[in-house]
Amino acid sequence: MSYTYHSETYGRPALETSAGQAWPGLRVERFQLEAMALPAHYHAQHLLIIHQGRQPVVSKRQSGNRVEQDQFQFGDAGLYPAGEYGPIALDGPADVIHVHLDAEQLENRVGQSRHLSHFALRERFCFADGLLTQLGRQLLAAAGAEHALGQLYVESLTNALCYHLIEHHTTHERRAAGPGPQLPAAVLGRIDAYLEAHAEQTVTLEVLAGLAHLSVFHFARRFKLTTGQSPYQYVLGWKIRRARQLLRAGNLPLAHISDALGFASPAHFSAAFRRAVGQSPREFQRG
Repeated sequence: MSYTYHSETYGRPALETSAGQAWPGLRVERFQLEAMALPAHYHAQHLLIIHQGRQPVVSKRQSGNRVEQDQFQFGDAGLYPAGEYGPIALDGPADVIHVHLDAEQLENRVGQSRHLSHFALRERFCFADGLLTQLGRQLLAAAGAEHALGQLYVESLTNALCYHLIEHHTTHERRAAGPGPQLPAAVLGRIDAYLEAHAEQTVTLEVLAGLAHLSVFHFARRFKLTTGQSPYQYVLGWKIRRARQLLRAGNLPLAHISDALGFASPAHFSAAFRRAVGQSPREFQRG
């Protein structure tokens, strides 16, 4: 399916973009805009716009005969479900992050849930949501650099974004249901065995969910309920524990340990290890 992004609508390239990344159903872009007027337009994806300029900017838009105006401060957001929109104007410069999310991303997650019978994403012109702002900035940062565990990190951010939108920014009908059962110990055992046998490979949510014979939606929720951690946190913790064992075993090159555990690079491995342990791998090994 072909989409039109705001890099085309604005007639200028994005300063930063995830267009070169293999992120299905998601694109993140950053623009620095001058005062401007954008004519009526259409986007096939849901669009989250995060303002991160230090100077407030007034935005005005027209919907039919109604004109809406608000001042966007640093961290404020706008949420625009897929569809047609009237003209919009900015009265000054703006630094914005655009998160384009295919409608199917939300629909698939709602469809996988037996707790929701109906949902519709709400349109919000100007509002504050600290978590959405943080997720948008983390996704933009991930677009510009490899992460320690690669695609699993972006998948985790995308899941968090979708679940937060569904929970707090949709109208929905919820069926009465409990929190759901925890994952059996046998499933956790299969996951640990998979990590043991494929430590050097890229781990994805789809693979982990397949080991539990669950959809990604149900797996992520039940995994967090069972372990108190997201799958990403669990996999990273497993790899750090294994790295400690390898470092204690002998003077192995960091590059060897990094490759053996599937980190994007020795630098990513060292940074992740320091965050988790409080020491660099070499400092830990010498200690």
